Amino acid sequence: MVSGNDLRLKMYFTLILSFAIGFGIIYALLLYLGIGFSFIVVFAIAFFAIEWYISPHILSMASKLHYIGDDEYPQLHSTVIGLAKSANVPAPRIAIAPAKEPNAFVFGRTRKSATLVVHEGLLSMLDADELRAVLAHEIGHLRHNDVVVMTLVAFIPMLAFMLAQNILWAGMFGVENRGNSSYIFLFGILAFVVYFIAELLMLSLSRARESYADEYSARVTKKPENLASALYKITARNVKSTAASQNATVARTLYIVDFFSADKDVKELKAHFDEVKAMLPNANINALLEDSKGRHNTAFNILNSMFATHPPAYKRVIDLAHIKKNL
Repeated sequence: MVSGNDLRLKMYFTLILSFAIGFGIIYALLLYLGIGFSFIVVFAIAFFAIEWYISPHILSMASKLHYIGDDEYPQLHSTVIGLAKSANVPAPRIAIAPAKEPNAFVFGRTRKSATLVVHEGLLSMLDADELRAVLAHEIGHLRHNDVVVMTLVAFIPMLAFMLAQNILWAGMFGVENRGNSSYIFLFGILAFVVYFIAELLMLSLSRARESYADEYSARVTKKPENLASALYKITARNVKSTAASQNATVARTLYIVDFFSADKDVKELKAHFDEVKAMLPNANINALLEDSKGRHNTAFNILNSMFATHPPAYKRVIDLAHIKKNL
């Protein structure tokens, strides 16, 4: 389980390294194309500001969210408000996503503007204690400012990818001088390398922050087994689903469990059966393995599972077991 100090060091290291590498290469690329430094700075700031402003709107529309009123889901409202008060953070707005995949996530520009999203599939599957554990995990993200941090970290890979696409396109079709075209093509490849490295750094930080949110939930609820049970149930339901909805792709890094890692999670749960069984005595791993045979391991799903946004399910369950022992 990652400690608070380790998480902060990882966050600072990732932010500094991502921005240093990203802006270094992007500066070289745009400078080579004859674009001045001032324009580069203005362009980068403007791009980030626009992305920061519109991304919540895009996510909300893509997920088809229904923001609920005070008279809807009173138990859900009460639980979220109580957890937010305990965490000393503003209570987020609550929205329901019409998605069958059981999941939850928080997003927004700041703590004050945050939205906590719960999938209909999650509400229909978990009991009250398990749901509270999941909600505490999401409030943990707000407490640790994950909404702001992950937005900052995600900026560099997005910018590098956009520049790489445009530069390669210009190199192939927009440059008359063939010699310059070859250099631009090389710079485009380097921009893709930057994107790849920055994406890996972002995913590494995402996994650490998920572990920290798990720990927060366990300590607030005082019953880590509730979150472990919820994680197991969500993984089991994802295994039974043969295809991801649009939501599973749009908000993948924000979810409490990654849909695309379900098959891999089940195999690792089986490999660590004894440790998992100690925490979840009623878990039926063999049934999960049978269910996973019905899933379509497409090239897209396999590639997605290689870039894991979350720690493996078995590791999260075992970490929660260690917390329970310490509690």
